Amino acid sequence: MRHLKTPIIALAATALLSLSSLAMAGAGVEKAKAQPEAYSTGMKLQKLYHEVGSAGGAAIPAATITQYGSTLTVNCTSSAGCYVLVDAEAQISSTATEASTALCIRIDGVSTDGCPFLTRTSTTGFTSFNHRGGVSVTTGTHTVTTHVYTGVASALYNFNTEVKLLKK
Repeated sequence: MRHLKTPIIALAATALLSLSSLAMAGAGVEKAKAQPEAYSTGMKLQKLYHEVGSAGGAAIPAATITQYGSTLTVNCTSSAGCYVLVDAEAQISSTATEASTALCIRIDGVSTDGCPFLTRTSTTGFTSFNHRGGVSVTTGTHTVTTHVYTGVASALYNFNTEVKLLKK
């Protein structure tokens, strides 16, 4: 009986080592996929816009994407096109119940990344959240807008938006 156990244990150990090396190889592949996109050429800052403001408690209707701040017009003069990078931050008041929030960055009316959910609203104090998004644009004039979403009715207070127009 002892002779039978030794080959089974050796076979199990070999199988375990094979599976763990496959798992490690798979982890390396996933790690490579998760890396941020890199630019193969440098970009030069063409213009920088910065808006800081307060909406003074302007109403944000429940489950409605609501524009805030100014509509900014940027002009890409590069024949190779430009990249518009936006950093947006918003502060909302406490809400009656917790709900999901999102910031949307739109270039020419199109969301840069589908308005991802960012955090939950607070029922006891202000909630601040931020988001960064960007897209390549062609030569010419483009509009940049920022929007806030909350799952429940709330109020917008302070906001801060930075827009970088980068030349490719």
